[in-house]
Amino acid sequence: MLKAKIRGGMLLIVLDALKDEELHGYKIAEKIEETYGIEKPSSGLIYPILSKLKREGFVEVCKRGEREKKIYRITEKGLRYLEEMKEEVNRIKSTLKKLGEFHKLGGHELMDSIHQIIKNMDQLDEEKKKEISHLMKDFAKKIRFIVEFGGLNE
Repeated sequence: MLKAKIRGGMLLIVLDALKDEELHGYKIAEKIEETYGIEKPSSGLIYPILSKLKREGFVEVCKRGEREKKIYRITEKGLRYLEEMKEEVNRIKSTLKKLGEFHKLGGHELMDSIHQIIKNMDQLDEEKKKEISHLMKDFAKKIRFIVEFGGLNE
């Protein structure tokens, strides 16, 4: 379900990326990365979305670039759809910008650490689990305090 939501949101973001210029898939991914500060979407995400948008008539291949790369542009139907979905597009863009900011704050490292804990959970002894539990609870408490009250040193 979550993957379907992400794909649906990215469909609108890809369409929005083509609103102002014609681009090939890799440039779309780069534009998303630069605009929102998130990790560049994979070709395994971008190209199926472009195929779906093309089937729906929202984008078309307008020419071939270097090495026969397909250059896409948004169609009138795509522009109308983007306008109809304006509120949803703005909501998704806002969320992606927040996610980009989270990553800049170290969120990517935090997520990697969480994945590492989950991956190795069955190999952790009780002492390590207890230490991790203490760290996570303390960290969560400090984060909530900073968000709600403005800082630890105030």
